[in-house]
Amino acid sequence: MNPDLSNDTGQTNSELSVNSDLGELDTVLSWFKRQQHPDIPSDLWMQAQLALVEGFTNAVRHAHAHLAAPPQVHLSLQRSSEAFSIQIIDHGEPFAFAAALARVEAEIAASGHDPLAREAHWGLVMFLKLQNEYGWTINHCRRDDGTNGLALSHPLRADESVVGSY
Repeated sequence: MNPDLSNDTGQTNSELSVNSDLGELDTVLSWFKRQQHPDIPSDLWMQAQLALVEGFTNAVRHAHAHLAAPPQVHLSLQRSSEAFSIQIIDHGEPFAFAAALARVEAEIAASGHDPLAREAHWGLVMFLKLQNEYGWTINHCRRDDGTNGLALSHPLRADESVVGSY
């Protein structure tokens, strides 16, 4: 685990690596709580925490589920005066995240059903809501080192503050 890595520019970087085990969720949440900063609005902080929990549990339950000795999940948080971002890195198989988001979005639009009435893919519904209604940028990619990276970011400038409400 790396501690808070603040520098003279007001930027904060913090990293954490934990075992791929849902029992580590308390460790993840404790680490995240220690990173809280007054420049990050509480609504934005709660959205980030939900996304972090969803991303971490997906790495454990899905990306690493088939691995006999799963490697650690790597988490990082960056904060500058302009943006707040989280990255979650897992060692699972490639995942077509953008296609899965598009599929769920199309299903919701076509059915006209309440997205919360779904039995599966709640995380994708939540990521869509963060992206479409709350101004988050969410990217998922296969990295050159064979890992998957889920990156979530949100601007912190006053003109692009938290959109929507829960």
